[in-house]
Amino acid sequence: MVGTPHTGMSAELQRGDGASPENFVSILGIKSISGPSMSRDIHDVTDMQSGTFREKIGGLVDGGEITFEANFLPRDPTQYQEEGGFMGEFDMSSCDSRRNWRILIPDCVGEPPSYFEFAGIVSGMNVEMPMDDVMGFSGTITVSGRPRLVIETA
Repeated sequence: MVGTPHTGMSAELQRGDGASPENFVSILGIKSISGPSMSRDIHDVTDMQSGTFREKIGGLVDGGEITFEANFLPRDPTQYQEEGGFMGEFDMSSCDSRRNWRILIPDCVGEPPSYFEFAGIVSGMNVEMPMDDVMGFSGTITVSGRPRLVIETA
C-alpha cells in the first residue's frame, strides 16, 4: 500500500499574507476541515443519431468550497475582525478579496509533507454561542481556480 490511512488530527488551515516569499499563518481552534468539494458541469450533446442513450461531455470545473468548524476564540488574532483575522476578510474590497490558502495534511512518520494549496475568497462565517456548550465558529472559503494537492519530494 502506498501511504498509510490515518486521522485528520493535526491538519491545519493556513492563510497566506501576500508577501514574497509568502508566509502562511494557521487559523487557530480548528476542529474539522472539509473540501475542496470540486464539481464539473456536464453538457448533454445527444443528437438524432445518438440512439437510445444520452451522450454527454464534461464542461468547466468548479474548485468548490472549503468549510471548517472551530472553537470560537474572539480574542485570537487569526480569527477576529482586525486585519489578518479570518473575520477581517469581509472588510476586503473585491480587488483584494482573493488570497492564497493551504490545508496542511497530517503525515505519518517518514512520509513527505503534503498540503492542498488554492486561491480563495472568504464567503461565509457563523458564530454560535450556546448556553450549555462551547462557543463555535465556522467558515467557508470559495475556491477560485484549481486547487492543487502538493506532495513535497526530498
